Amino acid sequence: MHTTRSIRPRRRSVALLGAVLGLTALAATACPVDPPASGGGTTTTVGPTTTAPSTVKSLTNATFEWTVSAEANHGSNAPGQVNYWSAGPSDSLEGSYVPTNGNATVLKKNAAGTYVPIGSEPAVSWANRNKDGNGVNVTANSANYLGQKVRYTGGTGSVNTATGAATIQWTGTFSVNFYGKYVPFWFTNPKLVVTSAGAGTLTATMAGYASSLDDPDTRTPLAETTVTVANFTAIAGANATGFTKAPNYLGTAVSVPAGQAAQVASSPSNAAYWGAWPQSFVNFQGATGLGSYWYTSGSSADPAKPSDPITVTYNI
Repeated sequence: MHTTRSIRPRRRSVALLGAVLGLTALAATACPVDPPASGGGTTTTVGPTTTAPSTVKSLTNATFEWTVSAEANHGSNAPGQVNYWSAGPSDSLEGSYVPTNGNATVLKKNAAGTYVPIGSEPAVSWANRNKDGNGVNVTANSANYLGQKVRYTGGTGSVNTATGAATIQWTGTFSVNFYGKYVPFWFTNPKLVVTSAGAGTLTATMAGYASSLDDPDTRTPLAETTVTVANFTAIAGANATGFTKAPNYLGTAVSVPAGQAAQVASSPSNAAYWGAWPQSFVNFQGATGLGSYWYTSGSSADPAKPSDPITVTYNI
C-alpha cells in the first residue's frame, strides 16, 4: 500500500511539469528574442573613443630677434658715418630715429651691456648713434661695435611641435642706415617658413635708396621688392619653444650684380668666412650700391659679413 500511494502523486507531478513546459515553449514562440548581432553570439559594449592631441599648434605671439651681421653693427668708410639702425622706413634724419614700428623694436646695448630701445636713455640717443654703449666712437677700423638688434613680437602662424615645420608672419619695419645718411634700406614684415625636413626660408619686403661712391649725396628711391633674406638647413625638429640658428652663408656662391666687386675664390686663408647671403638679397644690395658687403670680396671687412644667427621663440 505504501508503494501504490507514493506512485500516484509522482504521476501528477510529471503531468503538471509537462503542462508548465508546454506553456513556456508556447510563450517563447509567441515572443521571440532578437537574434544576436552578426559576427558572434555575444555583444560587446564599446566605450567613448579618444583622439590624440594634435601636434600642430597655432601661434599668436612668436618672437624673432636678430643682430643681422657684425658689419651691419660697425662703422663705415665715410667720415663720421656708421651703420646705425632705426625703426620704420628711414630718411636718415633725427625725426626717423624711433625705436618701434608695428611689432618691430630696435634696441641697442647701453653701458651695462643691456639691450634697451633706442632713444630710451642718453647712451642710446640720436646724439650717440655713432658710439657704443660706453660712449666710444665706432669706426670702420675699430674693434668695438654699435651693439644693435631688432626684436619682432606678435608673430602669428603655426608650428608642428613634432617635426618643427612652421609658418610665422611678423609685421613692422626696421632700417639699417648703411654708411649713415647715405644708403638707408629697410626690412618690412618678415616671414619664416620651415619644412619638416628642417629647411627654412626668411623673406621680407625690402626697399630703400640707391647711392654710389661717385655721388653719395644723391639718393634714388628703390621700389619695394620681396627678398629672400636668409636660408637655413638642419633646423632641429620637435620645436616646442623655438630655436636659434645661423643662416646659410659659408660656402655659398652668388652671381655678382653688374658694377659690383667680384666674389673672390675660396682659399685656405678665407675658408672660415667665405660665402654669401642669398642671391636675391645680393641682387637687392647691388641696386643700393652695397652689393660687396654681403659676400666675400677680398676686403678687410670680409670676416664681418656672414649673417648672424636668428632666434625664434614661441609659447604654446
